[in-house]
Amino acid sequence: MAESGLKTFWSELRRRKVVKAAIVYVVVAWLLIQIAEVIFEPLKLPDWSLTLVIVLAALGFPLALVLAWAFEMSPEGLQRDRAQVPDRGASPEETREDEKSTTDAARTRKDERRAIAVLPLANMSGDPENEFFSDGITEEILNLLAKQPELRVVSRTSSFSFKNTTLDVPAIARKLGVDIVLEGSVRRAGNRVRIVAQLIDAANDAHLWSDSYDRELEDIFAVQTDIAKRIVDAMNLDPDACVECGGNTSDIAAYDYYLRGRQYFHQVTATGFRFAREMFQKAIDADPGFARAYAGLANLESFTAQWIDPTPQPLEAADAASRKALELAPDLPEAHSARGFALSVNGSFDAAAEEFEKALQLDPMNYESLYLYGRTRFAEGNLEHAAALWKRAHEAQPDEFQSAALRTQVLFSLGRDEEARESNRIALEAVERRLALNPDDVRALMLGGCLAHYAGREEDGRAMTERALELAPDDAGVLHNATCYYSNIGDVGRAIEIFERRIALSRTLYREWVDNDTDFDNIRDHPRFIELLETLPRRSQ
Repeated sequence: MAESGLKTFWSELRRRKVVKAAIVYVVVAWLLIQIAEVIFEPLKLPDWSLTLVIVLAALGFPLALVLAWAFEMSPEGLQRDRAQVPDRGASPEETREDEKSTTDAARTRKDERRAIAVLPLANMSGDPENEFFSDGITEEILNLLAKQPELRVVSRTSSFSFKNTTLDVPAIARKLGVDIVLEGSVRRAGNRVRIVAQLIDAANDAHLWSDSYDRELEDIFAVQTDIAKRIVDAMNLDPDACVECGGNTSDIAAYDYYLRGRQYFHQVTATGFRFAREMFQKAIDADPGFARAYAGLANLESFTAQWIDPTPQPLEAADAASRKALELAPDLPEAHSARGFALSVNGSFDAAAEEFEKALQLDPMNYESLYLYGRTRFAEGNLEHAAALWKRAHEAQPDEFQSAALRTQVLFSLGRDEEARESNRIALEAVERRLALNPDDVRALMLGGCLAHYAGREEDGRAMTERALELAPDDAGVLHNATCYYSNIGDVGRAIEIFERRIALSRTLYREWVDNDTDFDNIRDHPRFIELLETLPRRSQ
């Protein structure tokens, strides 16, 4: 306990820049004494003058440390130091906390953390193919900053909505509800890359920090980490929380394929998954020791097994890839999370929980781990824990609507209607902000339909659902959520019709999920629903 306390105290000294202030003070004081020693004699000052300077310097030292501890230099000037945010690694069963945090620009100010948006770095290479690279670098920097507990980092999907925008930084900051914006550019030529980055205080459009990096591509990970650390330093945050992402590769071709795979994976469609699988596999072929590529492939195969492909192949691929990721990088949170997700899809829920808990011990703020763990608990039937995990996921990325949307349904199922209505309001506002930036965001539309229904906005709910069906009529996720919407509003015929299309599309469905999904309650006793459902296996062991 004593060692832990000393470590915490030392970390706090570093966060508040007390150590840095002490070093600077000692250096400056020593220089002043040296100067005094040289010039006092020619000036014929009394012999005690030098002694006085030394005494004053010594007396000023503790005062400087106290001031460094108590105050910080922020973009708004000298202010009292911001307190550390509480540990967000809440107990799984702490499910009834205050639900009043929300994500719109006005309400985000209730979050004690500084808020930052990392805008997509502009591709200045002249080659559209390098767009994957510049977007990937942006995401990597965003992920590094997201590990900082004192920082609220706007999610990738929200910040990327402003790609190629003509809005200025203050306008973007207002829409995203942030204090600080990072923007810049990437120019890739041959084996070299030039990255320009600048940190801007949105309140007065002033630069807090800027730098440029001309490096070999092999140095790209060091550049990303340095940018994140410079941002942490400029915002006077805890430097110990800014750590490098493990499980990386030194092979640039492998890294390039990995970034492309991540871009396709984020589309959350069958087509996107197909291209993502190809890119992740090419990354692995280029560097068989690339742990993060294995983790990405494992998550992709797990989703495919749940919703798209009924054959054993994706289950086996998810198991193999997650095992390999963990073997290569046993301290990588993403590897434990991917392993947990793969185990859950195979029905091994207890073993899955152990892996997710390890992932969150390594990175308590990891949104993906919290989100996937919540999905696993829901499929297992542990709704209380699912609600708690999705609450923490929402706190990690308050502008992301998926965790809040899923939590809404769980809270209604648990009979916690007041909390559910608040969660629904938060999720629906986040969906509407997403749609204001991208009106054809299929994921936002498909989840927004049920959220609007819960809010009593039936016309909006139907419009969102039908628009999602129009944009992606053969997507399993869209058909699944459209079934949920029409079941919820009591249109049993339409719900069964869409469900039949969904089953005919891939002949697979995650039975464990459907068994706990109250959105199906209005059609659960329908003979055709029972007939279709009984053709699909469970995987629970």
